[in-house]
Amino acid sequence: MNTKPHYFLGVKPDSPVISKLEKIRKELQLRFPFKKWVHPFDYHITLAFLGSANDDKREMLQNLLEESFLASNQFKLHIDHLGVFGQPKSPRIFWAGVKEEKKLFDLRNQVFHICSQAGFQLETRPFHPHLTLARKWDSETIFSEQLLKGSLFPNDLIFDVDSIHLFQTHMEKIPKYEIIKSYCFNDQ
Repeated sequence: MNTKPHYFLGVKPDSPVISKLEKIRKELQLRFPFKKWVHPFDYHITLAFLGSANDDKREMLQNLLEESFLASNQFKLHIDHLGVFGQPKSPRIFWAGVKEEKKLFDLRNQVFHICSQAGFQLETRPFHPHLTLARKWDSETIFSEQLLKGSLFPNDLIFDVDSIHLFQTHMEKIPKYEIIKSYCFNDQ
């Protein structure tokens, strides 16, 4: 099976937060029967899904990112809640969300603009920043959002966002997301 590689731009928590999330994930696995749990090195927040992209288009994007990136100052994100996407009784995505941060939405808008300049057609769904933890509810029992109420995060799940990354997806590997290039903010 020969599939074209897919790419996306995103931010990634630092190693200490990934380690803490991994401990939390192990506890969550005991309570939430999802079929597939994400490898901790694959935790990220997607800013723009690019899909498959030929070398020329990707090179144009990378040049634009290097030239214009990024007029942002670093900022902090705080992971503080759980949620799901999909059918309420049998969700397809289980995620950890972050406290709302205007700078993250501004960054996403900036990234979208640069991607559009490079000729990418991007999703138009509202931005809902999250880190996917697991996929596909795998139980005869109906999922209830009430299950999420008792899952509190520690106050120290905070990480600095000072760069974005261009990722390539490798569906056959674990972890499956490889950072191709990183772009630091201008204040670095």
